[in-house]
Amino acid sequence: MAKISFYLTNPRAKNETNLFCFINYGLYRTDNNGAKKYLPLKYYTDIALFPALWNKDLNRAIESNKWANPETFDISISAVKESAKTNYERINTKISDFETKTKEVINRLSVNGVLPSHNELRTELDRIFKPIKETTVSGQGETPKDLFQFLDFLIKTSNNKQSTLKSFKVVRKNLQDYQKTKKTVLTFESIDIDFYNSFVDYLKKPTKSKNKSGVTVTKAGLSQNTIGTRIKILKTFLSEANDRNIIVSTDYKKKSFKVLKEVTNSIYLTESELMQMYRIETTPESLEILRKEFNANKLPEYLAKVRDLFLIGCYTGLRFSDLSKLKKENISNDNTINVKTIKTNQNIVIPMHPIVRDIFEKYNYQLPRAISNQKYNEYLKDVAKIAGINELITKDITKGGFKVSQTTEKYNMVTSHTARRSFATNAFLMDVPSISIMLITGHATESAFMKYIKMSAKDNAIKMQSHKFFNPMLIAK
Repeated sequence: MAKISFYLTNPRAKNETNLFCFINYGLYRTDNNGAKKYLPLKYYTDIALFPALWNKDLNRAIESNKWANPETFDISISAVKESAKTNYERINTKISDFETKTKEVINRLSVNGVLPSHNELRTELDRIFKPIKETTVSGQGETPKDLFQFLDFLIKTSNNKQSTLKSFKVVRKNLQDYQKTKKTVLTFESIDIDFYNSFVDYLKKPTKSKNKSGVTVTKAGLSQNTIGTRIKILKTFLSEANDRNIIVSTDYKKKSFKVLKEVTNSIYLTESELMQMYRIETTPESLEILRKEFNANKLPEYLAKVRDLFLIGCYTGLRFSDLSKLKKENISNDNTINVKTIKTNQNIVIPMHPIVRDIFEKYNYQLPRAISNQKYNEYLKDVAKIAGINELITKDITKGGFKVSQTTEKYNMVTSHTARRSFATNAFLMDVPSISIMLITGHATESAFMKYIKMSAKDNAIKMQSHKFFNPMLIAK
């Protein structure tokens, strides 16, 4: 027989708080030693009461005149007692009714001794106790209580930039696909630690879908960092709902509901490689590729524009979104660039590098318009390849739950964000103080900044050669 234990969601609440329960109905798994570990279902109810009126030992509301309707206080003592009795008996009746119906559901879903899964049981309990009512977003401050309607509401009313809203929509689709695959109904209360483990496992696995031609295509599971980003956004949704007094499972606050991360093999371009790119039309190797691929002695205009914007990023540390916004007005008479960044809304001042000055003058201080980030990254790899940035790089990532090692030419790993890493790393290697670089990159702490530095072991060794510990001649001087 199932055992159902109730608990206060917030025992320290000053106002009413809802009850949740653990439903232990015999579902278990065995460990490596064959021992059984029972798996109770955590379920949030819509039964609410003041913490002071709950008896945790009896799992019932206590008898108290505090249950009385305030309107009865001026009538008589007997009226107060009657009102109180009616109210606490109503709560206890709801609790008893929940227990009875839940046990009936468990019996009904158990077939030939096989117990229902958590998802099956939760879905049926939601159907009985939390039927979804159609709600509309009024546009007048109404917040939908349904999970997906709330996500739509949040996306519609959010002040975040388009790229962030796009990632919100991706997570919404992940949740919808998960719900369809698992044949369940997701609610705010069902996003608990059991869901987390199941959802992470789901995102790791390959998926199959049909393309426009009707051919089945298999996509590999997501990488660990991509899954981590999905979880981070999900936690943002839940936190926002909680702040709006929507009842959610508080499991998202637990350490075990963690954002997965792994160190990636992000690259930077050395000062020498940047010069290869800047002087791409003067080296024999690059000229040979240009003649072979484009029948020309110089970069096609569309690639030259991408190269030039990228180099500005490498010598200013600006993000891709800020590059095309640069104008002559951003350049001061004291040879500095003054910019208010789009992402962080920070006012930063950057010394003008000679290469940046040359590129500005090349375009008469009207830089090329930025193309889509996707096309920019595609063309950037072509530029890096022509420049001969072809060192073999091995990167290790976790994808589909497995460690995967991939070796590729360095030009394949160059993206728009490589520019900021190159700026920070090269400046650091040339002994520019960290705090000075951070005033440009916007890093708030040195620990966060150091994670951004992509100095190789060889770079580190060469840099340390000039330290007095490795060069006794410096001490003698």
